[in-house]
Amino acid sequence: MRTRMLKSVVRFSWLAFLIVISCQKENLSTQTAASMQAQTELSAQDNSQIVAVAQDAMNATGSALAGKGISNGRYAPNERTDGGDDVGCAPSISGSFAIDRTHPDSTIYSGTLTIDYGTGTSCKDSTQIRRGKLIDAFKLIVRVKDSITYSLTESVTFQGYQLDSVTVDGSFVSVSTSDAISTLTIQNAKITYANGTSVTWGGTLTNKYIHVGAFERDMESREVTGSISGMNRAGVAFSASITKPIWFEYNCSRTIPVSGTVNLTVGDAVSVIDYGTGVCDKNYTITTGGVTTTYTFKRHHHV
Repeated sequence: MRTRMLKSVVRFSWLAFLIVISCQKENLSTQTAASMQAQTELSAQDNSQIVAVAQDAMNATGSALAGKGISNGRYAPNERTDGGDDVGCAPSISGSFAIDRTHPDSTIYSGTLTIDYGTGTSCKDSTQIRRGKLIDAFKLIVRVKDSITYSLTESVTFQGYQLDSVTVDGSFVSVSTSDAISTLTIQNAKITYANGTSVTWGGTLTNKYIHVGAFERDMESREVTGSISGMNRAGVAFSASITKPIWFEYNCSRTIPVSGTVNLTVGDAVSVIDYGTGVCDKNYTITTGGVTTTYTFKRHHHV
């Protein structure tokens, strides 16, 4: 009898142990899934900040280049040429500019432009400011053999540059070979937030400029495709792939998209970032684990 009871106790003990272990595994799995979803959503928010920062930098440098008569499709020549002063932060623009006509079939324009926003005190809105410098080293080659072709290569770097409350570091290399297409390669880029956390990323984005007429001055919108990868603010790796071209409508904003989708992956979790249906508003959504949350871009103009 006693032996039988001992066996029952042992069986019960093992059963209880297995139940506890099973519950712990289930809880751990749930916690892991929830944590992964949180990391994916955090990375999605970082990605949206990346999109805004990258386009803002290229807008500012493109505007400054256009002021020197160099647009190559990246910036319409009839647009503002004040370094992207769409928030009232008129920078000082200086630099070198050289023309090489020694080649029989081409002319080379090269130099460096420094776009200096200073301490941001000239900005009209204290909540939307730029500080520091953007430096654009460029080379434009115009070939005239048989037909006129050209290529524009730029390397954009940052010195103490701040956009609103974030600090930007790294380098962007832009290569344009037509008035409609440019490729942006992002190298060792970093955004540092006001609380000291940061996101790093790299990748390649292709910008296609849409013209409604026959001339560059008729350019009214831009679409972006490509992918990036990096580490989010929590030090977790992510990758992002544009699944529907991100669309910028210039009548709305040059830096904030109005449509397009991005699939962002962290581990096995995927978030979908949706920038809308083409309406000029400040909103975008992130869907993670079947739950959709709406976010608002701080920077959005001409609406």
